[in-house]
Amino acid sequence: MLLIQEIDLTWHKNERGGRYAQARRRFPRAYPLDGPPAQAGAAVHHLSFYQNGETFLDAFQDMRRSLEQFLPRIGYTQEQTQREIQQRSSFLKRNRLRLFPCIEDLDLTDLSIRPVSEGYSISFFYDEHRSGMPYRRGHNQDFLDPSSPLYHKDCLNETAFILQPGQYGRIVWNERRTDYDDRTWYYQLHICNLFHTSLEQTVKEDIFLAVQPDLEYKQIADLY
Repeated sequence: MLLIQEIDLTWHKNERGGRYAQARRRFPRAYPLDGPPAQAGAAVHHLSFYQNGETFLDAFQDMRRSLEQFLPRIGYTQEQTQREIQQRSSFLKRNRLRLFPCIEDLDLTDLSIRPVSEGYSISFFYDEHRSGMPYRRGHNQDFLDPSSPLYHKDCLNETAFILQPGQYGRIVWNERRTDYDDRTWYYQLHICNLFHTSLEQTVKEDIFLAVQPDLEYKQIADLY
């Protein structure tokens, strides 16, 4: 099974530099699983965090803070607000871990995974439909492949590493995005931890914390 942990950290302009940037350097690169996943071709554990000054709120904490501030303003009672928070918390929890029958069912932003004889080939590419800025150019390994969606595309598309059975890999990149509502910029750090578990390996909740990655690939740009 290929076990994937996606971690996203979001912050805004006021938290770009200084002590806020220092705090981001201390942001964890891995977290425990919610629980051992059922056997599948692939499992994706997704975690979102939001920087608030020098602290980091997970998706539950950020959602609670936002709703407790907003809902009373539009007439929600305290009981109705707490009920709404509970319902949304349940939804978030149900969707943090997704199971896929096979690798081909995965649809990861900026990453493609291909089975190879040695294990899995993990590639990083710039997705012009879903990626943020800056636009990443470089070697496109599928430039001459007419069956690829990246055929003749001027974008970065390269193999990060080959993940063999029993190996742990990590991919880290950042980007700048524009809010759809008010058009302000915000920033994100993405961490993708990948573990190619063997059939006899027991998947424990601390699998991404117990050891350091065997392989690591980074695409860290200067975000202005």
